[in-house]
Amino acid sequence: MAPMDEDLDLITRTAAGEQEAFNELVIKYQKPLYSLLYRMVSNHEDAADLLQKTFVRAFTGIAGFERRSSFKTWLYQIAINLAKNVYRDRARAGHIPLDDVVISRDPRTLETLIEKESRQQLRQQFAGLPEKQRLTLLLRVQENRKFEEIADIMKCSLGTAKANYHYAVQKLKKKLAGQ
Repeated sequence: MAPMDEDLDLITRTAAGEQEAFNELVIKYQKPLYSLLYRMVSNHEDAADLLQKTFVRAFTGIAGFERRSSFKTWLYQIAINLAKNVYRDRARAGHIPLDDVVISRDPRTLETLIEKESRQQLRQQFAGLPEKQRLTLLLRVQENRKFEEIADIMKCSLGTAKANYHYAVQKLKKKLAGQ
């Protein structure tokens, strides 16, 4: 069975009241979704909380899933919308999330400190991008999504997805070159 057909079968069984079918969907998508959410909010507790909320929303709204896109796309849309709220709340509070970099080598070496500083600057510049550009770049680079998938997830045209990616890359290059 193809992955999408398998998902549709599990969705049909879930809508019919079969809890175990939804559990299979959770098992299938929890790792990639958690990874995406963590990269968006840079905090393990928030990412875990958002993951749980995403699956609760998906479960309670499964009867309304229209099957125009894949279940995976629909799930990503839910997760991204929930994460956007967290990001907006943090921005209002003036807090830019910066996750701690785990340094496996001697943290006192100059090379490691420079590397840590570079990653921190990149994260700050990334966090400063407009929301749609930031999400498009995240989905393209870190999630390795095709532009067609990004357009579906972001509910925009293919051209808009490509433009958001292009502008995000250009802005990052410009900002990092200026430092």
